[in-house]
Amino acid sequence: MYVRKRIALTATTAILGGVLAATPAMAAAPSAAGSTAASAVAAAHTTDSGDSTAVKTTWKRVWGPAKISAAYLNSHGKKWESQNYTQSRPANSAKVTFKCWNNGDKGKARVRIKDMNTGRILASSGFRLCDWKKHSAVGNYYTGHKLRVLLDVKGKAHTTDITAYRGY
Repeated sequence: MYVRKRIALTATTAILGGVLAATPAMAAAPSAAGSTAASAVAAAHTTDSGDSTAVKTTWKRVWGPAKISAAYLNSHGKKWESQNYTQSRPANSAKVTFKCWNNGDKGKARVRIKDMNTGRILASSGFRLCDWKKHSAVGNYYTGHKLRVLLDVKGKAHTTDITAYRGY
């Protein structure tokens, strides 16, 4: 009887040791009583190489880049709206990136994603300087809903490139 229990205990210990060895993030989690819960969560989500072990979204381009000229923006109240579009399945995340450039006059732009079925704004990039860098807005939505991209400009209008992506 004791032999069977000892064999079962040894096998369980070996399996548990193998699982812990296979997950270095768990072994690297801080065990000190004074550590905060936030640092424990952060350590549990990274591996030894520093890569995130969280689920990563795969992005596929839906349309774009669409080039909206400064002349168009100036003649249309510094606003632009895309047509409604739906994303193919199994997408449940939407991302829109924009890039604009200027001559140092501090012009800003903002891109937003709007769910046309509910009328809600799903995501906004906030107003960002036109500095040749890509800025983005990312939001989740219900599959099959129609989406629309809204571009607003503050200050002097500049040519802007916009690209839409779907994520799954």
